Amino acid sequence: MVALLYALVVAVVIGIGAAFIPFLGPIGAPLPALVAGAAVYILLVRRVNAMLQRDIAGIQALLMQKNVDGALATLSNIKQRYGKWVFFLRAQIDGQIGAIHYMRKEFDAARPFLERAFVRNWDAKLMLACLVSGQVADKKGKDKKGDLAAVDTLLERVVKYTPKQGLLWSTWAWLHWSAGDAKRAIDILARGKQALGDGDPHLAANLLALQNDKKLKMKGYGESWYAFHLEQHPVVMQAQRGNVRFARR
Repeated sequence: MVALLYALVVAVVIGIGAAFIPFLGPIGAPLPALVAGAAVYILLVRRVNAMLQRDIAGIQALLMQKNVDGALATLSNIKQRYGKWVFFLRAQIDGQIGAIHYMRKEFDAARPFLERAFVRNWDAKLMLACLVSGQVADKKGKDKKGDLAAVDTLLERVVKYTPKQGLLWSTWAWLHWSAGDAKRAIDILARGKQALGDGDPHLAANLLALQNDKKLKMKGYGESWYAFHLEQHPVVMQAQRGNVRFARR
């Protein structure tokens, strides 16, 4: 990226200059070159990070004000300004943009951003997996069959980098269980239990439930679960039922 290129240019210049210093010469020149290059890279990254933190704080304020369009515009601006300076920054920002579109149920807009998201951004990649599965609620043109093989390929990559996320394992299992494959769901939850130990009681309870031929329940994860739009939020369901009763009167 740009910061690294600047650092390399400085290192080369310093290295060439140091090679002509009598007590250093060509043999000793690499040391000051490496020190200078590393110092320039660290300073540039720190400066970019300081500006990023300022702009990110502005995004949080916009979201608190429910100005989602403003937050999306700010994220796009950040990507244009700083995306070339720091490794993986574009992918991280794409994940955030995709997640916002997804939570607004703008699935067609979300998908390309989620596909470009950084693999360590597990929640963005999990949203992509939900779309690939075809099981997202209220998705236009919903394909109930989906592609669970592609889901597995995607999430196998994700859990290599973020194995300690219980919601990731549980949602992955839910996608298979909802499609009628309880055995595959049990296998996934067992792997999650092995990775997390006793760190996620909801995952452990669901593993035990499936092993006893009971339903898998995700409501214990609260709002984090409903953000994936795989099940309707209880508040929405209650409101819909209330509207039906009112209409019948």
